[in-house]
Amino acid sequence: MSKRCCFAGHSKIYHTDEIYDNLVNLIEKLITEENVWEFWVGNYGNFDGLSAKAVRCLKEKHLDIQINLVIPYLTSDINEYKELYYKKYDHILMADLPEKTPKKFQILKCNEYMVNNSDFIICYVQHSWGGASKTLEYAQKKKHIKIFNIAQD
Repeated sequence: MSKRCCFAGHSKIYHTDEIYDNLVNLIEKLITEENVWEFWVGNYGNFDGLSAKAVRCLKEKHLDIQINLVIPYLTSDINEYKELYYKKYDHILMADLPEKTPKKFQILKCNEYMVNNSDFIICYVQHSWGGASKTLEYAQKKKHIKIFNIAQD
């Protein structure tokens, strides 16, 4: 049975070459050893972009994997440049959020939605504040998901 992996990390990261190499190696391992074929990424910072780039790179070798963008709401950028987004992602998915979720919590709730629906999460969390840290804390409370924090590995 195929599995799913999502990502969570700080919006601002440095040493991206090293992080990118670690991402590619770990994603490759998940594909070949854990039968992960679907990857869910966000659209809100450096780590999300780097994760998407790593999956797209491996998609050239593993043609059957999918990269899906998961968003809490439709942005004008996605709406205006949807052809560009559909060239980068196999699907754009709207997270299933409670209807009255305040706007300032929608990204966090979207991250929780990804955690709830994934078998693995690859994180880049170096400090204990911000959305990435909250997402990691949320994932740590779940028994079904295996966590990789490449900031600490």
